[in-house]
Amino acid sequence: MPVRPEDYDEIVKRVERKYEGDLRRGNEMENVERIPTGSLELDVATGGGIPQGRWSRFYGGYSSTKTLTAYRVIAHAQRLGLKCAYYNVEKQYHPEFVERWDVDSKELTVVEGTTIEEIGDKMEALFGAIHLHVIDSCSMAESEDALNADIRDWRPGINARAWGKVFRRLNERFDQVENTVLLIDQVTMNFQTGSEVAKGGKIFDHQSSLSVMFKKGKWLHRDEEGILSETAKHRKGSDGQMEPAGIAIKCRVEKSRVCRPFRTATRHYDMDNILFDDEFEYMKAAKHYNVVEQRGSYYYLDGKRIAQGDKQLRQWIKGDLTLQEEIRDKAMHAAQQ
Repeated sequence: MPVRPEDYDEIVKRVERKYEGDLRRGNEMENVERIPTGSLELDVATGGGIPQGRWSRFYGGYSSTKTLTAYRVIAHAQRLGLKCAYYNVEKQYHPEFVERWDVDSKELTVVEGTTIEEIGDKMEALFGAIHLHVIDSCSMAESEDALNADIRDWRPGINARAWGKVFRRLNERFDQVENTVLLIDQVTMNFQTGSEVAKGGKIFDHQSSLSVMFKKGKWLHRDEEGILSETAKHRKGSDGQMEPAGIAIKCRVEKSRVCRPFRTATRHYDMDNILFDDEFEYMKAAKHYNVVEQRGSYYYLDGKRIAQGDKQLRQWIKGDLTLQEEIRDKAMHAAQQ
């Protein structure tokens, strides 16, 4: 049929009478709000953190800090007044350990269940009461069809199809402002290319507005000042073997509909103290974005000398919340250019 722009208003009114609220001008749509990840570099790479009202995905190998980062996302969401649910698919939830990451376990809903269909049923109901839903991990969930089949049956792709069915149903109940889902997934090795490939199939790629890959980097050791470093002298454990103090984690935005893709973040995970080295990220950003000026071994802020050496600069940044906010603002502003 011919297109008649002059009939636009009349046609829109007709559609609105049948589907109230489903047609809006592009500038009437809400901007995407963010939940911070707890990492300055990862927030910069993702354009501000996990987008609210969207599906996001963390994937990577074991011990690449996907779950730990998700705990920090939950903690920040709780500070924003959001209700959170953690889907304990791997049966690994530990209240005391989770609380180390500033999560209020009394306010966290832990959802048990290992089949894809029951996860979908529970999430569909909880969409009406909970904002942030973290599934850890999608790879460990099985479809009911697979579990009911004979153990000798081979049914490739059955879990991906089950997740597709669940996602399509959940999308009908998903609120584009109030609900947020974070999918955590593992990777497998592609034996032809040697590369790591995310599990779950194409449906996960299509479902997610933001996908971040986590990858383990170099081992870290403590230098003479006790700071994690890739070049510090190795420490030996009681058995005489090399014992790292931490590990570098590389995060890369593999896909995004909410920020520029393929930005990266490098984070230092302190295994001795079970925390991320946030001062490392702030110090690096302070230098990169010229918040502080370096002259030899001294650092200056607004012309005033504040530190000598990286250790003192880290301590200064840690104790100055205003400076941290200035560094964050400059880093976020630069990322949006």
